[in-house]
Amino acid sequence: MTTAAPRPVWCQETPVSQTDTKTLHVSSRLVVLDVVVLDRDGKFVPNLDRSQFTVTEDKAAQTIRNFDSPDGHEMPAGSAGKMLVGSSADLPKIGNAPVNVLVFDEVNTPFLQLAYARQMMERYLKRMPEVLPVPTLFLAAGAKKIAVLHDYTQNRADLLESIHTHTTDTDFTMLVNTLNGGRSGSDDGMVKTLGALTQIASSVRGVPGRKNVIWVGTGYRNASDLNNLSNVDNDKVKAAIQTVTDRMLSAHATLYMIDPEGVIARDPGNPDSLGNGMPGDAATGYGSYSPGLGFENLVYTTGGRILAGRNDVDAEIGQTATEGTKYYTLAYVPTSANDASVRYRKISVKVNNPSLRVITREGYFGGEEKVDAVAPNTVKKQPKQLLFDLTAAARTTLVYNGLHIEPEHTKNGYVLKVKASDLTWTPQPDGSRLAEVTVVAVGYSNRDKEMGQHAAELKQQIEASDVIGPQSQVGFAFPFAIPLGTSRVRVVMRDAATGTLGSADTKP
Repeated sequence: MTTAAPRPVWCQETPVSQTDTKTLHVSSRLVVLDVVVLDRDGKFVPNLDRSQFTVTEDKAAQTIRNFDSPDGHEMPAGSAGKMLVGSSADLPKIGNAPVNVLVFDEVNTPFLQLAYARQMMERYLKRMPEVLPVPTLFLAAGAKKIAVLHDYTQNRADLLESIHTHTTDTDFTMLVNTLNGGRSGSDDGMVKTLGALTQIASSVRGVPGRKNVIWVGTGYRNASDLNNLSNVDNDKVKAAIQTVTDRMLSAHATLYMIDPEGVIARDPGNPDSLGNGMPGDAATGYGSYSPGLGFENLVYTTGGRILAGRNDVDAEIGQTATEGTKYYTLAYVPTSANDASVRYRKISVKVNNPSLRVITREGYFGGEEKVDAVAPNTVKKQPKQLLFDLTAAARTTLVYNGLHIEPEHTKNGYVLKVKASDLTWTPQPDGSRLAEVTVVAVGYSNRDKEMGQHAAELKQQIEASDVIGPQSQVGFAFPFAIPLGTSRVRVVMRDAATGTLGSADTKP
């Protein structure tokens, strides 16, 4: 069925009767946990079943509603050694299999350590087969933005080439600061790091499998970044950490940290020293219901690990990349009736055999993430988080796939075709349903210079009789006068109800 604007544009292969459509209403979030179980030698333990796991939240026993064994997350049968993924567009081919997101921390990491990390990354890749077993996205979290060194791929040679060709505009500054005794080339590393993690979590939300975010770098440190914060700033930091934690949970993402600093003596009494403190420990200074403010606490909260104090970074990268592919998935609906959004809930997962080690996320914040509404009339009055999400997504080539967008050029701009099931449809009094989105389009020159932009709030309505099929698309008419000299148009769309983002890059 196809209709013209302003009515939605549909592309639907087979109509489905209303009697075949079921709506599930839930009053509490489903908490999904990836659980890695290791023996005393650090080897993964297979063949466990649901009955061998016990889950508690704030010490209250939980009922495991869903359970997936490790073989439920494997790449498609017969795909070993075959190149299935060469870009983000190929990810549907791997179903629920995990992906890796390698991130070079160029904000906090001293130049010499980062150079060493690059060498170790190259060594690690050279040990891998020509076709990587796990599709890998390669990013650099820089001082100005996240740079996509290479889109998702299984091609080892392409990733190696991206290491050789990558340089940043902060390299010289980082080197000077390092020689002068400074830790990094950024004096606001915490803000930029939290922003980068927020972007990454938002961008991978539409990938169904587990995302292993492997952060190669030092991260920000408690002592240098947090000791002198005012009460107002401290509250802002807590809110930012809650946003990151919520989005990592929603995106089914786990954060690992590989510190390339090498073998050094760690003082467990020093808050600037990376240790094994858990969220809620007294040493974190954040209270018994919330995670600490340090980068390491984000790692533990998402169920990841820190690998530090070693001189074999290449082996560490391989260890985390392998560990992220072998896991059990458990899901439960919390028994607690308290849905307070600020209360941190601690999770514990155990197995019957006490000699086994269980690795999973440490907790989450209650309630759903607050999604900022669009302010009327003026861009200047838009909520800061909304502006950050849209601006950051528009200024990178990172693919956001929470909404699947296909821009179709028209004489007045674009018709933006979106997978209808990705959108939030709000019932109206007359039985119809309404979807609302925010769209930002930016034109770039062939040298990646911004030539102009346009933003708009768009709405579309479908009738009660319209049924959304698996391949249904709805079209939004988006007027955009393409600036002279534009060679690429970046389109970012945000669902007004959930804050879910989608992006597309197209030629004018």
